[in-house]
Amino acid sequence: MKIRPFLTLALLGLLASPASAKDHVLTIGGGYSPSGNQVSLERNIVFFRKLLAEQLPAGTPHDLYFADGDSPNPDLQFLPKDAKVPKANLLAAALFGSTKNLNLQYRNNELKDVRGPSSPQELEAWFKDSGSKLVAGDRLILYITAHGGRSSSKSNKGNTKIYMWNNQSVEAAKLAGYINDLPEGVGVTTVMVQCYSGGFANLIFEEADPKKAVVNRDICGFYATVHDRVAAGCTADINEEDYDEYSSHFWAALRGKTRIEKDVTRPDYDGDGLVSFEEAHAFTVLTSESLDIPVKTSGAFLRRHSKMEEKDKDGLLHAEKTPYFQILTHARPAELAVLDSLSARLRMTSPNRGEEARKKAEEIAKTRKDLEGKSKEKKKLIDAHRKEISRDLRNRWPQLSNHFSPGAVELIHSQADEFVKAAESHPKYAEWTKLTKERNKIEAERFGLEKRWAHFKRFSRTLENVALAANLDQFAKPEVVTRYQKLLAAEAAAFSKPAPAPEPAPPSPVATDEPKPKPAEEEKTQAPPAPEKQDKAEVTAS
Repeated sequence: MKIRPFLTLALLGLLASPASAKDHVLTIGGGYSPSGNQVSLERNIVFFRKLLAEQLPAGTPHDLYFADGDSPNPDLQFLPKDAKVPKANLLAAALFGSTKNLNLQYRNNELKDVRGPSSPQELEAWFKDSGSKLVAGDRLILYITAHGGRSSSKSNKGNTKIYMWNNQSVEAAKLAGYINDLPEGVGVTTVMVQCYSGGFANLIFEEADPKKAVVNRDICGFYATVHDRVAAGCTADINEEDYDEYSSHFWAALRGKTRIEKDVTRPDYDGDGLVSFEEAHAFTVLTSESLDIPVKTSGAFLRRHSKMEEKDKDGLLHAEKTPYFQILTHARPAELAVLDSLSARLRMTSPNRGEEARKKAEEIAKTRKDLEGKSKEKKKLIDAHRKEISRDLRNRWPQLSNHFSPGAVELIHSQADEFVKAAESHPKYAEWTKLTKERNKIEAERFGLEKRWAHFKRFSRTLENVALAANLDQFAKPEVVTRYQKLLAAEAAAFSKPAPAPEPAPPSPVATDEPKPKPAEEEKTQAPPAPEKQDKAEVTAS
């Protein structure tokens, strides 16, 4: 018997009416140092608090640990509006050092009621103190808006990290231990947006290891991306309208409004009058234009307990071998919305769209690799010209041998015009500038292709989830199937109080006609010696 695409009313009722349970919210936010603590992380907290105030009962406990806590020292990085750096400084940085973070400034975070700094010690203390006081039926909502790191374990590549203040970190396995010590009957729902956050989808397994047993606790989670990729979103830009990180879309779906108060057509894909966490996740998969490949706990569960093919087993669904429209008959409403909309947006029309998605992703990957080779060749030439220009400038002003010497600092300020004129009149300057613009254009094209590649991967992963769910009872014992249904019920839950005046989105029809292509985005290039654009996808811990 195949698992039906909809929950039984009994299971849905367990979590759709959480009035008898009490929610407790725990938020861990911020970077690992001032240089890695971008203003977007602070603004994520502000947006999240607005949502909680609107949708959870007054007095719902919310404990926040952020960056350096209530220290008066500047701990937050931001890019002022219309920030400008003198041309002499730009040239000196481009020729003798790095333009990265050149136009950024720092201030103390402005969050109120911060319980303490983001640290492993504070996290452990919270679970021992506040966590131990939760009771059966309570739900812990854990939101992580921080940076993340890869797993250090060779045996468990999903044991990824949350970076905390002072370059400390907590691994998924450690957090799994804290959750395991919570009182029996306490449920946990997590939303994490850090790089490599998908590793935490394994919190449903003992020690966050998919090779081990499923834990006896209702745990579900939603994550910005898979365990081996960076995530989008960390930026020093103060313009929140440009934010395209996972939780911006996730919380907007639940709230019905974006962080800048624009209305959102609420993604009530199953038409029950509520927007669930599962539907918010699907909405994010559809609306985010970033390089993320969002995942959820049920996907990790299925990849552990189900398969798409096995010798001597007939009738199994396969994401690439089974006709697309046959797979759709097993999709849940949120999955159907994702598959239908992405199929149309990506202009896929093949009967076997799983195979089509894989092939198109492979084509994009090949094009990106070719562009990477061209970019490397440009960089070799750029570096050669830069070295020649900087050498000649140092011969004229030897004090530039040490960029921080009083003589070098005085030169950039008191003789700025002369320095700029000397650099720009160099025989190699024009070619250096031209090559840099060309390389920036190539890198912009590569980045755009990576985002398109990620959207094909989103489609493929969703299609795989549908096939694996349909096949589950062919590989798993009845109690495992029942456990999966409980997990779906947890993902289909919502906050205690629905947003006012819901406006359900119309059901998405299955696309059969080839849609019109979307207008291509304008390419944005950056000519030297403008500051290096901060990578919004990841900020690496020092």
